[in-house]
Amino acid sequence: MNSKLMMKIFLLSILLGCAVLQAQPGINIQVVRDIRLQNLKRDYTGSTIRFIVPGSTSVMGVLKDVTDKNFIISHNGSPAVYAHEKIDYVFIDPGFTGKLMAFGVGLIGGAAGYMAVIIAKKNANASWKGVTSSLGLALGGRVGFKTFFKPIKIDISGKTRD
Repeated sequence: MNSKLMMKIFLLSILLGCAVLQAQPGINIQVVRDIRLQNLKRDYTGSTIRFIVPGSTSVMGVLKDVTDKNFIISHNGSPAVYAHEKIDYVFIDPGFTGKLMAFGVGLIGGAAGYMAVIIAKKNANASWKGVTSSLGLALGGRVGFKTFFKPIKIDISGKTRD
């Protein structure tokens, strides 16, 4: 190809890249926030949510509805309304299945420690079996809780990038 055509292709790709990068900040933050709030309402109505209101107070309750301006949650059996204008993140805490998965990984770690000492030592005494099982259970439980027992962080701020 000749150099003139290569230069045109290069300039076109630079202009296209700049247009894409300039379009990103132009996205309406309120539209993005509204979409995220609609998704929160659709996916997590009836789930226990947690968020921090201005003043650093943590609020936890069952999400009943999301309106244009408010969260409606059930807090101790009674509905409570919180404005979500200054709330950037909502957290969904793990439920029973997350605890069960973490506990299961811990049990597998304990069984692996027990099996390892049986394979490694021909006539392992009870103290060796107990120590390796306990260490395996503790390490497996730690890995399980770090992996499966994390809250889901939902960004409702409207920002598309930092």
